Amino acid sequence: MSDQSLVSDFKQAMQELAASVNVITSQHDGSRNGLTATAVCSLSMEPASMLACIHEDVEALAEIRASGYFCINILSADQQNVSDVFAGSSGARGEQRFLEAGEWTTSQYGTPMLDGALASVVCELQEINKSGTHHICIGHVREVRLNRGSSPLVYARQQYGTLTDLSGAERAA
Repeated sequence: MSDQSLVSDFKQAMQELAASVNVITSQHDGSRNGLTATAVCSLSMEPASMLACIHEDVEALAEIRASGYFCINILSADQQNVSDVFAGSSGARGEQRFLEAGEWTTSQYGTPMLDGALASVVCELQEINKSGTHHICIGHVREVRLNRGSSPLVYARQQYGTLTDLSGAERAA
């Protein structure tokens, strides 16, 4: 298999990998920035840790590095517009993205938290590792805000969807 064929097949395979849609935010010296990301997951329960993979060219990476904190906002099914704006579809950058999409509250650590997100998880940056075109940001959880009651926004096959069959499922306490 040629390298070009492998890359093409890999890209198509990853389109089948459904993932939650998240907006990762940070703030440093009054400058807020953020991005849409699907490469996000929990890493450890003790200490509570998250992992987020961010492309090397994303402007928000500078605020994350400088502030030492980032917030993973897990989007609900009705927040597709927020995802689109933070993915760059409107052309807005930096602070303008926050003005165009969503209502925001500042966490006790200074990171923007999206009102109405299913959850907002504030992390203190522990390390950044570069792999290929991305930086793997690992953070210890410092604050969590929950907003249950909606279905999560997911992305697969280059389109948004929901997990409506799970939204009514009873949650374990």
